[in-house]
Amino acid sequence: MILVLGVLIVVALILVLQPWKRRECRWRQDTRKLADGRVLFTCVACGAETALPKGREPRYCLAGEK
Repeated sequence: MILVLGVLIVVALILVLQPWKRRECRWRQDTRKLADGRVLFTCVACGAETALPKGREPRYCLAGEK
């Protein structure tokens, strides 16, 4: 019973954390490109770009969404 409960907890943690969405992206901030209050982030590993409001940073890899 304890083994089954342990396996369920591990599966739940994997589903909550979703490690497959956080690959080896390394985001760099470029404030010069956007003037509407947003900040452009570019991943140096995969080349993905995303614009977010100031104060927020990307959490997930966007390589497959190009």
